[in-house]
Amino acid sequence: MNHPRFLNNPAQKENTQPPNFSLAFLYQTIDSIPDSIFVKDRQHRWVLLNDTYCDLVGHSQEELIGKSDYDFFPQAEADALREKDELVFTTNITNESQDLFTDAQGITHLISTKKSCFEDETGNKFLVGSIRDIILQNKAGILGVAGRVTDTTAVMKTCEALRETLEELQVVEEELRQQNEELAIARETAQLEHRRYQDLFDLAPDAYLVTDVVGIIKEANYVAAALLSVRQKYLVGKPFILFIAESDRQTFMKQLASLQQVQDWEVDLQPRRGTAFPASIKMVAMYDSHGQQVGWRWLLCDISEQLARQQAEKDLHRINAVLQAQQEASIDGILIVDENLTVTSFNQKFSQLWQIPAALIQAGSDRQLVEWVLDKLVNPNEFVAKVEYLYQHPEESSRDEIFLKSGKIFERYSAPVRKQLGACDRISPLEEYYGRIWYYRDITEYKQAEAELRASKQRLALLIEQTPLAIIEWNSNFEIQTWNRAAEKIFGYTTEEMLGNSFEMIIPESAKKHVNEIIAALLTQRGGSFSINENVTKDGRTMLCEWHNNPLVAPDGQVLGIASMVLDITERKRAEEEQQKFVALVENSSDFIGISSMEGQVVYVNPAGLKMVGLSSLEAAKTKPVVDFHSPEAFAEFHQQIMPLMSQHGFWQGEFRHRHFQTGIEIPTDCSLFMVKHPETGEPFCQVAVARDITERKQAKEALLKSEAQLRQQAEELKVALRELKHTQTHLIQTEKMSSLGQLVAGVAHEINNPVNFINGNLIPAKEYTQDLLSLLQLYQNNYPEPVLEIQDFAELIELEFMKSDLPQIINSMKVGADRIREIVLSLRTFSRLDEAEMKAVDIHQGIDSTLMILQSRLKGNDQRPTIEIIKEYGKLPLVECYAGQLNQVFMNILSNAIDALEESLVIYPIPEEKARRVEQMTAPQIRICTQLQKRNQVTIKIADNGLGIPKDVKKQLFNPFFTTKPIGKGTGMGLAISYQIITERHGGSLKCLSQPGQGAEFVIKIPLIQDTST
Repeated sequence: MNHPRFLNNPAQKENTQPPNFSLAFLYQTIDSIPDSIFVKDRQHRWVLLNDTYCDLVGHSQEELIGKSDYDFFPQAEADALREKDELVFTTNITNESQDLFTDAQGITHLISTKKSCFEDETGNKFLVGSIRDIILQNKAGILGVAGRVTDTTAVMKTCEALRETLEELQVVEEELRQQNEELAIARETAQLEHRRYQDLFDLAPDAYLVTDVVGIIKEANYVAAALLSVRQKYLVGKPFILFIAESDRQTFMKQLASLQQVQDWEVDLQPRRGTAFPASIKMVAMYDSHGQQVGWRWLLCDISEQLARQQAEKDLHRINAVLQAQQEASIDGILIVDENLTVTSFNQKFSQLWQIPAALIQAGSDRQLVEWVLDKLVNPNEFVAKVEYLYQHPEESSRDEIFLKSGKIFERYSAPVRKQLGACDRISPLEEYYGRIWYYRDITEYKQAEAELRASKQRLALLIEQTPLAIIEWNSNFEIQTWNRAAEKIFGYTTEEMLGNSFEMIIPESAKKHVNEIIAALLTQRGGSFSINENVTKDGRTMLCEWHNNPLVAPDGQVLGIASMVLDITERKRAEEEQQKFVALVENSSDFIGISSMEGQVVYVNPAGLKMVGLSSLEAAKTKPVVDFHSPEAFAEFHQQIMPLMSQHGFWQGEFRHRHFQTGIEIPTDCSLFMVKHPETGEPFCQVAVARDITERKQAKEALLKSEAQLRQQAEELKVALRELKHTQTHLIQTEKMSSLGQLVAGVAHEINNPVNFINGNLIPAKEYTQDLLSLLQLYQNNYPEPVLEIQDFAELIELEFMKSDLPQIINSMKVGADRIREIVLSLRTFSRLDEAEMKAVDIHQGIDSTLMILQSRLKGNDQRPTIEIIKEYGKLPLVECYAGQLNQVFMNILSNAIDALEESLVIYPIPEEKARRVEQMTAPQIRICTQLQKRNQVTIKIADNGLGIPKDVKKQLFNPFFTTKPIGKGTGMGLAISYQIITERHGGSLKCLSQPGQGAEFVIKIPLIQDTST
């Protein structure tokens, strides 16, 4: 409808005179006009139509736009229309005429046509026409499809008769007017009033009836006849009760007997064709001049759509209630703003987060809400800029963090609310934009926990870097991985110098044998080791170091490397000073550090440790055995699991629990336990525990895990909902498609069958009559061998001898054609299976053959390709339980795709004539259909083509909804997806595709012979 010059004229855009109506307004305006409206360009092609015109000619706007009368009407009729249109174009004179026109339903109308020429600012001419229906008449009834093939001569005779009758009436009217002017004026007035009443009655948009007192119909308008699926003339003389549903007739009779002057009530109407529907009836009594009731006026209104609308409103209210409940159940604050920046919805969490008064948020102004929260923000300007940017860019989403002056941190997420578009929807981004939704979540505690976790990692790194012990990590290839500052200080090598280099750089030649023994023990997981070794510094000094080594073991038992803690004990004279430094480090440590004897008696607890367990002094701690620092359950675990490991390796590290002496509460700790051995004897003489309170970290971790679990649960729920939605959508599309296709095919088959039966039934007597006439003609020729000259001339003119031989052949050809049409109708009925929606036992081969019959036109050859050969390899199959109509749809989808694949593979190249036959044989298209009963209860149907085949990446997505490799407008991507669902879900079978590029494709369908009804 969007003709570029008629509807998008640049000159019109420059017109500054208001108003400038949109195209949508123009379309809505012309569609609301009851008359048929059309516009043609200078080439006599339609560029603009309203719905009334499309209904009149029986074609959609998509079919008519860009086409001319020659595409839809007979040559003679199209020539006449073009001649009239050309006269309007060339003379610029408005043309008005009255004509007879047969619409798409076969009803003949007396129409008034008005055509005028319109020229825009750029000089382009357009013909604007309107058609008004004057008289509805159809003496032959509704003829269906065959009735549209109207005898032109009969129509012209009828038109001429109507004109002659009109002229006679005008003469009579003139004579009467001359005889009695006053009587003529009175008659004209009465006729005018009657005509007005009749026009109002006939052209009323509602259904009107007039009956006598007992309900016999006297008059009915066109709308009433259409509502009851009959012709107007059929209604006259019929009792109205015939159109009342059987269940309501008794009630109707009681209502009719007790009716007052005006009555409103509801009843189910039963049209002549179709199902019953609810209707609203209003009756008004009619009286004669003597006050006697003579009948009723009836107003009928179909209220099925009204009831459906009421049900839809109930469903909408239910959905809104569910959505509101989901909003309120959310842990986020939710605010929804429409495209006009008006608040349409929010939950209580939103108002609680921002502490917004109820009156302010109910006012519905998003601008007022923004102004309210600005005083609470650290960066209000940034907040406003972000909001304005998102409102100006409705296609974008956003996620950021907002910092409040109170110290709280909100996470904000915003996304546009858009219309869900179908595959054919084409609208601008602004037309699909309905507003924006905002989510706010308080993440203050999460951020604090995150900061504390980072601080904890930083403290651990600082501990490694700042400890006086040299901490060295090296792998199984003796390459150093970690080298802290203490190691740099002790050995003189920087971290850059040592990372990745060999461990042997700091071992003197004299100590290598001893060190190798220790390394061998560590790499074979013989536990940790303590040793005192000689080492070499960067400047060549030999020093004595105390080494605590522990293997780093992976969960699979593989030793990944060694962690060593090294202490320089070269200066024995400074041992006491070094000891004091160590004690100072322990005393000032924020972690729990405790020392106990091998027998379990506490020797030392640092101040941080005393505070952690609730002891007032070291003296109080020394009176406690190690067992008192833990709960009975924790100490049992320590004794049974940890002590054996410490005895074996000399070191243990992991999460443990200490007990608070005042409250008795267990304190989770990150604990390191190791034994201190005598430097000379190597015997352990005490145990050291280094523990850090991880209560807050545990709480933060638990909160984080809980939040993650909730998010995972929500994600799973959304996935389930999405799968159900896709499944429902696919099912609805398949159901609607099957229903529409079945009704269309069954309707076409029914409409074709009636005239074909009529033709077929008349061919036999026509053949007999023809034979009788020819026999009679032969008798005349035998008895009067010398006809008069006039008869001889006429016989020669009509070629009598040829007619005698050709006429029986013509009738035989008509009989063959009628039989062919009946076969096609039978195939259409078999394919649609409209009356077989339930599962039943059918002949699978009959369904395949009916599908091939429908596709016969696509299988035939043309100038682009040869005929596609169908090879049937049908096995002996019993009747199969299935949904026949749906299974035929699967055959249709797979066979249509096979034909498309063969057409794509048959690219015609210019070739020498002598090679044409050989190339044709190489590219001969084939479709092979095989059926067999492989197992006792399994039927296999194989449909294969010899096309180009399907690539692997396409084959993976072949049964996905909306996936298609065809150009836009040639495929929806739903055919194979729906077929897969029909086979797998509706029939409990399987559908697979076997294909290799260049070797064609084969679809294998397997369904049970008898369906299992127990599940």
